[in-house]
Amino acid sequence: MKKLSITGQIALLFSFVLIISAALFTTVTLNRLKFVAEQETYSRLITYSSLLDSHDQRPETVIKDMEIGFVKIREKAIVYSNDIHSYMSEAELKTVLESFKNQNKPVIKRKMINLEGKTIYFVANVSEDGQGVNVIMTNSLYVNNLSRNVSFQIITAFIIIICFATLCIVIWSNQFTKRLHHLQGHILELPKNGYNISYQDDGLDEVGELSRAIETMRVEIQESERQKQEMLQNMSHDFKTPIAVIKSYAEAQQDGMADENSSKIIIAQAEILKNKVNRLLQYNSLEYLEKNREFEEVDMKEVVEEVVMGYKFQTELSIELDLTEDIFFMGYRENYFTVVDNIIDNARRYAKTKIKVVLKKDRLRIYNDGEHIDEQFIKHSFKPYEKGSKGEFGLGMSIVQKTVDFFGMQLIVKNEPIGVSFIITK
Repeated sequence: MKKLSITGQIALLFSFVLIISAALFTTVTLNRLKFVAEQETYSRLITYSSLLDSHDQRPETVIKDMEIGFVKIREKAIVYSNDIHSYMSEAELKTVLESFKNQNKPVIKRKMINLEGKTIYFVANVSEDGQGVNVIMTNSLYVNNLSRNVSFQIITAFIIIICFATLCIVIWSNQFTKRLHHLQGHILELPKNGYNISYQDDGLDEVGELSRAIETMRVEIQESERQKQEMLQNMSHDFKTPIAVIKSYAEAQQDGMADENSSKIIIAQAEILKNKVNRLLQYNSLEYLEKNREFEEVDMKEVVEEVVMGYKFQTELSIELDLTEDIFFMGYRENYFTVVDNIIDNARRYAKTKIKVVLKKDRLRIYNDGEHIDEQFIKHSFKPYEKGSKGEFGLGMSIVQKTVDFFGMQLIVKNEPIGVSFIITK
């Protein structure tokens, strides 16, 4: 099946199901049809039996579509049709006639198999003058012909239906696969045209939904490419500055023109460059962040205290702590450390006098009394490689946003009357 086209698979499957259904339907119908044909035979025989009392017409001269044999019993007189023995032998006929004696029913219908294995249908009823019994019979030729003719019509109709339905399926599936081929061609061309050409199937079915999903993906990839280009531009500018400073002071030292602060400046710029590289590596590692082990309970009080201890001698800002014992967030400790470190580092750059960290049940709040954050920047949910209001590289908060999302937490950024709060909550 996998080697067939979709059109071939659909047509083959549809034909197979239709043929099986037709076979089952025909089998049931033919069994029922034989019963109907027998009842029709009895009905005709009852009608034709009235001709046995007519002196003007004999049934064998009037009836053309059935082979008829008959017996007329009048008191002790018995009249046979000329071909009566083609239906049954003398002994069989005697047995049949004996079975009709002393019957109270006005009409008796029976079927029997004669000595030659042929099926005989016959009807016996009281004659119109009430003086005798008329027995009229026929073989299975009428039943077989009627069944055969109707069966032929049913089978012919099914063949026509199968052919017509298969043709419709083939035409429909060809149109369906054409849409898929158009979609496939569009997908293959996307990298070549830089994801700039859109294509949407206007169908309301699954192919149309797939087309719209691919269009959404194309827009997202195009936006991602734009962000990467912007990232490269920002990175080149952001990395170029400390590298240029380091190079200029190193050259000054080589030429003997450096002052006593040049080494400190080189070390400071190298530290800046290291931090930028670390941020980039942290963000890149998030691309491969996956739940390869069960989330663990992380003691957030320990994490906050460890991060703050690292900044103790790096800033003159006041860092206030209001930490509740035994507060646990589900996730990985190393990633929560990175989250808290990035938020406090961001607050350290913006704060004027103080940073305050409050840890309560299901909630971590990190506040700084710096300038408000542009609301438009907050709405972007800290997309990577965007810059804040002061032009700083916004990669750190992108790391925070993505990590918090991965752990099923929520990051809320709120401009307070004075300062800004970063809140991580369940």
